[in-house]
Amino acid sequence: MSDQETMDLLIVGGGPAGLAAALRGHELGLKVVLLEADDLMRRIRDYSKDKLILPGFGGGDHMRFPDGGSLIKRMAFGPIDKDDLCALYKELRRDSGINVHVGVELLGLTRQESGDYQARVFDHRTRMDGTIIARHVALALGRGVPRRFDIPGDTEGISFRLEDARNFVGQPACVIGGGTSAAEAVIAISNAKVAAKDRTEVFWSYRGDRLPRVSKALAEVFFEAYAGNGNIRYHPRSEPLMVCVGDDRRQYLLLRLDRRVMPGRPVETSVVEFPKELCVACIGEDLPEELLASFGIRMAVGRRGKKRMVVNRFLETELPNVYLMGDILSQAHLEAEDFSADPKTFKEVRHRGNIKAALRDGVLVAQVVRQRVDGASDISVDVGDVADPEPPEEGTGLISVDVMDETPEVPATSARPPKSEQKPAAWLVGVLPGGMEEEERPLAANSITTIGRRGCDLSFPDDTLMSKSHASIAVGEDGAVLRDDGSANGVFLKVRSDSKSSLIDGDLLRAGRQFLLVRKKESGFSLVHYDAKGRELGQHGLKSGTVIAGRKAPDLILDANDGTLSRRQLVFTVDTDTLLVKDLASANGTFLRVRDSVRLRHGDGFQVGRQRFLLSLRRDSVFDAGLQRTRKDKAESSEWTEAGTSVALKREPSTSGSSAAVAAAPLVIFQPSGKRFPVLPGQTLCEVAEANGVQISAECHSGVCGSDPIRIISGRENLESPPGDGEAETLEELCELEPGPCRLACMARIKGPVEVEIL
Repeated sequence: MSDQETMDLLIVGGGPAGLAAALRGHELGLKVVLLEADDLMRRIRDYSKDKLILPGFGGGDHMRFPDGGSLIKRMAFGPIDKDDLCALYKELRRDSGINVHVGVELLGLTRQESGDYQARVFDHRTRMDGTIIARHVALALGRGVPRRFDIPGDTEGISFRLEDARNFVGQPACVIGGGTSAAEAVIAISNAKVAAKDRTEVFWSYRGDRLPRVSKALAEVFFEAYAGNGNIRYHPRSEPLMVCVGDDRRQYLLLRLDRRVMPGRPVETSVVEFPKELCVACIGEDLPEELLASFGIRMAVGRRGKKRMVVNRFLETELPNVYLMGDILSQAHLEAEDFSADPKTFKEVRHRGNIKAALRDGVLVAQVVRQRVDGASDISVDVGDVADPEPPEEGTGLISVDVMDETPEVPATSARPPKSEQKPAAWLVGVLPGGMEEEERPLAANSITTIGRRGCDLSFPDDTLMSKSHASIAVGEDGAVLRDDGSANGVFLKVRSDSKSSLIDGDLLRAGRQFLLVRKKESGFSLVHYDAKGRELGQHGLKSGTVIAGRKAPDLILDANDGTLSRRQLVFTVDTDTLLVKDLASANGTFLRVRDSVRLRHGDGFQVGRQRFLLSLRRDSVFDAGLQRTRKDKAESSEWTEAGTSVALKREPSTSGSSAAVAAAPLVIFQPSGKRFPVLPGQTLCEVAEANGVQISAECHSGVCGSDPIRIISGRENLESPPGDGEAETLEELCELEPGPCRLACMARIKGPVEVEIL
C-alpha cells in the first residue's frame, strides 16, 4: 500500500488502546490511519471460549472509563463475553468510518527533515511494500510478538490458547506457562473436568520456583478451583523437553519435573508424557525491543534496577511526536522530563494492564496530537471519566465479634500541614492480591496523608470495608507512622518474614480468611480462632517452643479448605512470658491489627479496608539514614535492636578467627560450627547445609522469604555469580543486609572454596 497524503496520526495496533486513539482522533477531526498486522482486538479474540471480560480486572475497579464524544462513551462496558466485546468495538469502527488497514505490518520508521515520519509497511494480503507519511505516530503494540516454543520435535498441534476446555476432558492435560493466561486455562480445564465428573488431573508446568501470581480478578476463583476441585497439580522448576513419537505412533510432549540432587550420585529427574493435543502452551509474548530500537526508541534501567520503556507525561518517547500506548507500558514504565538525564532519576509509574488503562492512553494521545496539530505551545489534557454505577451501601464491618471493640478510641485526625514541594521522602505503593504493584504515590516529608472512603487524600468510594476516615500516615524527620483513625474494621500491618514480632494479650491476627485473637492467662498464651464471619471455631493453647500454623501445618491446621492460606503460613515462638510471631513467606501474607499507631519501616506492607499498600522509603531521606546506621550497628555488634519495633535479634560471635586456606576443590566451611563439606555441581549452599545436618533456617528455597542469609567470610570470588535483582532486593528490604558481602544460602552456588557464616 502507499498513501502519500500526510496523516495527522498514524496508529499501529488495533487493540483497545489503538482503537480508542483512532476513534477519539476521528471525533476531534484528525486525519487518522490505523494499521493492524493480524486482526482488530486480536488478543481479546484469542482468549478462551466464553471468557468474561470484567471492567474491574487488573486494578480497573479503581479506574473510570475515559470521557470523549459519543464514540468513546460507547467503548464503556460492564461484564461482557470476550466475543461480544470484540463485536462491539468492531461495530464502533464500522460506524465511525475510520481509516483502518488490517493485515499491514510496520517495518520501519524514519524521521524526515520536515519533522514528519515516513513509515515503511508491508501488506501481507497483497505481498507489497508501501509507505505512509504522518506528523505523529502512536504505537500500541501490546506486549509484542509471541515467544517461540523452541523445543525439539514437531510442535504443530500444541495449542497456544485455550479455545474450549471441554476438549481436555477424559485424559490428564497439561498447561505450560506462568502468567494470567496459563492460570485461566488451568481454572477452565479443572472446572470442565469436575462438571464432566472426570477424575483425571490438569498439570500446571512453569519454570519458576513458586506458584505463579494470579491477578486480582482471578484470585478468588483460582483458589476455589485449586482447593475445592482437587484436580490441579502444579509443578515448579519444570519445563517441556521435546515432542517425540510413542509406541502407538502418537506424538507426545515430554515434560521434565523436579530435579533431585543427591551427594555422590547423578542428578535424577522424572519425565511425564502428554499427547500433544492435550497440551496448552501459554508462553506469553516478548516486548518488541529490537523493532523499537531500530526506530531509535530504547529502554532504560531506572532506580529499581529494572529495564523499562521511557515516555514523558504525554506518553511521548524520546522521538518527538512518537507515542507508546497500552500494554507495551505495563506493568511499569519510566516517566522523564529530560530524556538525556540519568534514568535513575526518572519516575517509575505503575501502568495497570487492563482495558480501562488502554482506553485512557488512547484518548490522552489523541487529545495531545489535536492540540499540537493546532499549534498549541502549552498542552493541557483532561481525559475526564464516565460515571460508573453508584457504590453499594457501606457494610457493617469485617467481622462481628466482640474483639473488635477492644481497640481503644482514637482521636480524629489532626489538621494537616500543607504539602511540601520538596523531593518525596517516601512512596506509598498499591499492591494487588497477586502481589503485583500498582502506581506509586509520593509522600512528602513533614506531611500527613489520610486514607478513607470519602474526603481523604486517598479515597476509595467503592470499598465497603473502609470507613469514611479510616487511617493516616504521618511522615516526619524520624520516620513514618501509620495510625488507625477510629475505623470500624481496623488497620492491619503485614507481619514480616525476616524477623519476629512480639504479641500481647488482645492482639488480632489475620491469616488467609482466618482470624486469631491472642489471649494471655496465668496458664500461658492461647489463640481464639474465628472464621471470616466472626464465628468462633475453637481455642488453641500454645506450649513452649515453636508452633507452625497453616492450611496443612504440622502443629496447627487452621482450615484445610481455605485456599488463601499457605500450607505453612506462620510460626509462633513461646518463651515463658513472651510470644513472638513470624510469617513463613506465605503467598498472601499474615496481618496484625494495629493498636492506635505503629512506626513503619522500609518495605512494610499494610491493609486498609480491601486496599493493600507497601511503604518505600527514599534511600537518602533523613529517617532512612537511621536504617543505614542500624545496618552498620548490626554488622559491628553482637546484639542489636531496631528502633521503633519490638524485634530483637541476636547474632552469635564467629569462632573462626582468621580462616585457613582451603583446598582447591570446591569446599564450603560453615561457621560458627567450623564444619566443611564438598559442594557438588549445581548445589546451592542451602542444599549442602541441609544434606549434611548443618542447622539453617530455609523456608521458601527461592530467595523470597529471606530466612537463610549468610555472610561470606572468604572466597567471595569463588561464587558462580553475583546476587540477582530478586535476591538483592530480599537481602536489602527483608534482611537489611548488603548484597555481595551477604547472600542467601538458597541462591548461592560456588566454584571454589568459600567460608561462610550463617546469620
